[in-house]
Amino acid sequence: MRERIFFKLLGAFVLVIGAATVTFDFSVHHAWKQSLLQQIELNLRQKTQRFARQVNSVGALSSVDRGQTSAPGQLALLRNTALEESRAAGARATIIDLQGKVLADSEAEPASMENHARRAEFVVALKGDIGTDTRRSRTVGIPFLYVAAPVAGGA
Repeated sequence: MRERIFFKLLGAFVLVIGAATVTFDFSVHHAWKQSLLQQIELNLRQKTQRFARQVNSVGALSSVDRGQTSAPGQLALLRNTALEESRAAGARATIIDLQGKVLADSEAEPASMENHARRAEFVVALKGDIGTDTRRSRTVGIPFLYVAAPVAGGA
């Protein structure tokens, strides 16, 4: 008789401890994940702002936007800026004009890329704010965080 009560109590304790552990694990995991995502977004926003300052300091985008004759040299300067910032940030870097045309990219040939004017992060950036969006990459099939900042003549 005592043995039965002991096993019933033991079973109840195991069940309560198991339920508490699962609940605690779920809530801690969720909080940790949200905190990590916030840190990643903050970090990427800071790197994007630095990239935007660098593009503005180079000044090549505004002369490309005005269609000046030195545009090929300016495009090369934008490409080099995108490559340097991409290496420093450990992230892809893209520069677009006001119409969404890709002028420079650290990982692809701009001529082969689609217009970026309708991408959520660039829509916000072209309006003058920092835009962010998380979406699944069509190329690799996993979600990525995208951040865009406004620059003189584009984003």
